[in-house]
Amino acid sequence: MNKKQFKDKIILITGGVRGIGLKCAEKFSLLGSKVIVTCKSNTSYDHFKKSCSEKNIQLEKLDLTNELSINILHKKLDKLDILINNATLLKGGIEYRIENFSDVVNVNLMGLMRICHTFLPKLALSQGNIVNISSVSTKSPMSKAPSYSATKSAIESLTKSMASCWATHKVRVNCVAPGFIEGTTLNKILESYDNNDEIVKRIPLKRFGFPEEVAEAVMFLTSNGASYITGSTIFVDGGYSIS
Repeated sequence: MNKKQFKDKIILITGGVRGIGLKCAEKFSLLGSKVIVTCKSNTSYDHFKKSCSEKNIQLEKLDLTNELSINILHKKLDKLDILINNATLLKGGIEYRIENFSDVVNVNLMGLMRICHTFLPKLALSQGNIVNISSVSTKSPMSKAPSYSATKSAIESLTKSMASCWATHKVRVNCVAPGFIEGTTLNKILESYDNNDEIVKRIPLKRFGFPEEVAEAVMFLTSNGASYITGSTIFVDGGYSIS
């Protein structure tokens, strides 16, 4: 991979203040990209401001359920080369309640569609690309997170539709599906399991993954080395989806 290709690129990462999103931001920043990460809560905003030292990473507030919020961010960016849709809402067992099910859909699926649709013209101008973050739950749905699992499956399908439709604009759209990756989302997921050792036993590589391992897959899909790849999903799951 030619690392110079990312120099001066403008990259937007939703939910990029921790975990996979943050590792992506740090890697792109080190290669000379200007990275914009987003968060919704004041707590996340304040914590990131205090802890992040990377000068090429810019923080913006964003509510994916609010079109006005997305439009405000859209106006702040003159150009966009890469959009990484990483923001995710997971509520666990309470997702069976209709109002909670709807909240997760509104963020994970509708929010992703809103921001992709809004930024498509800028991505078309730069002949850029989109990477959507899905989940291994598309292959093995979580019984206690029905809306999360459903939206992640929908994202994988939506990625294919976008890739097919937006190829006319020279915009590539791909998907990365992480497995059990260390971090706050994994901690929430593990609450649904009685025995974590059973999960590890099912993973052929016999361990949980790390955010930087997912970030490497994202970087590949956004690179020139993936110039003939669109509509694809890469599973970064240690083999869990095939076991």
